[in-house]
Amino acid sequence: MNTTTLFSLISALVVALMLGLAGLTLYSIEKSRWWDTRTRLAQDSHRLHLELEANIFRLFKQHGDALLIGDRDGGAGERELMQRIAQNLADIRTTIAREIQLVGEEEFAELDTLNLIEADVQRVTTALDSFSASGERLDTSVQIERLAALLDREIDITLTRRIDTALAEELSEVEEVVTEAAAFRRTNRAVVLGFVALSIGLMALAALSFNSQIRRPLTALPGKLSALRQGDYEAPMALDGGREFRELGHVLGDMAQGLAQRDVSREERRRELESQVAARTRELHGLVTQLETGNATRKRLMADISHELRTPLSIILGEAEVALRTARALPTETSDTLARIRDAARHTNQIVDDMLTVARHEAGQLRLDKRESDFSVVLRDAVEIFPRTVSLSLPETPLRVVVDRIRLRQSILAVFHNAHRYGGPTITASLALENGIARLVVEDDGPGMSEQDKAQAFERFFRGSNASGQPHEGSGLGLPIVKAIVEAHGGQIALQDGAAGGLRVVIELPAGPKVRLVDPGANGGLSRRTA
Repeated sequence: MNTTTLFSLISALVVALMLGLAGLTLYSIEKSRWWDTRTRLAQDSHRLHLELEANIFRLFKQHGDALLIGDRDGGAGERELMQRIAQNLADIRTTIAREIQLVGEEEFAELDTLNLIEADVQRVTTALDSFSASGERLDTSVQIERLAALLDREIDITLTRRIDTALAEELSEVEEVVTEAAAFRRTNRAVVLGFVALSIGLMALAALSFNSQIRRPLTALPGKLSALRQGDYEAPMALDGGREFRELGHVLGDMAQGLAQRDVSREERRRELESQVAARTRELHGLVTQLETGNATRKRLMADISHELRTPLSIILGEAEVALRTARALPTETSDTLARIRDAARHTNQIVDDMLTVARHEAGQLRLDKRESDFSVVLRDAVEIFPRTVSLSLPETPLRVVVDRIRLRQSILAVFHNAHRYGGPTITASLALENGIARLVVEDDGPGMSEQDKAQAFERFFRGSNASGQPHEGSGLGLPIVKAIVEAHGGQIALQDGAAGGLRVVIELPAGPKVRLVDPGANGGLSRRTA
């Protein structure tokens, strides 16, 4: 059976039992109140009848005393007793009326009996009043016999019997009510016990159903899921219990089969991918090897070509200069031609030298004559050689670096020439020591460079967008040569936007050991120490 249906049915039965038990409880409470009310009314009626009987006999005794010994209080006692009797009769009628409302018409007989008792009391009272109205004392035997006959006939026989009958009926009614109430309570107790037993049975059934339909499959479910998590797809996935759990077991079984098939296909794809990756890796290794070989060959070829071109260019340059110096009688056109040949050879020779420098740096063969030098002196020399004015800012103390002075000066001059060609008329250069780094900043006030041009500025033969339209013809090797020389010294170069909108070139080189003078030694001279 469906677990939801089973527990819905059990829940409905439990709710029905609870509602039935609640209804029975309410009915029992109302019925108990009814029995209590009826019992109290019967007891009240019996008590009022006893009070009525006592007041009647007290009234008759009061009349007898008045007849025998005289009326000493002028009939006040008799009037008070008559009022009490009237109140007793009214209370009994009220009680009987409530019993009629509670029980029904069967209480009308008690009302008839009460009317007869009231009539008897009225008749006897009238007879006794007739004796008292004569004003005579009962001193004759005839009057005493008449009074005795009245008392025997009306009181002892008629009135007493009727009162006893009413009392007996009230006692019988009380006993009947108590008996019926006890029987109802026994029946109600049996019904409640039946409800309790049925509730216990339903709870036991619910517990057994929960254990077999829900708890056991739920207890087994983590083991099934753990087997799936660990990849044990051969483990049985069937679940006992309700239909939902059985269907869940079927779903888990189908899932295990699907996962097993997927693992098989995944393993096959993995092996296929591994073989493809291995093949692609071999191909990439081959391509990388070819690329490295080609790059090394290219660098070596570039260095070799540059080196080989220097000799014929030097010869051409030398021959042109010799011809210009020795052949004074040459025609003007010939002299101009030799001069152009000399200038072209000189320019080409400079380009070849630059290419050779870059190629040797890329091949790791750039030779440097490093010596400890003052960076300020190198910078000042470059400024003096440069044909334009450079605003210079130097540190107060020497800034020691280990460099190839000629190469460093060459790189500084290349930066100056680049700023002059593509920047503005104002060039500034400042040198400072920052955290053990010698930092040279060269800045112009020209149009600057775009971010794209900065990213390609150190590539060989690259000329930026601002080089178009310039009167100077550059080779595109200036900044690459600077970068090669700076990196060969273990430094770095960067291009930044200047404060005035131009280009800022920042060269950083590691500072050399500091030199200081100490007190004269034993030889009386100054000794040099490095810190």
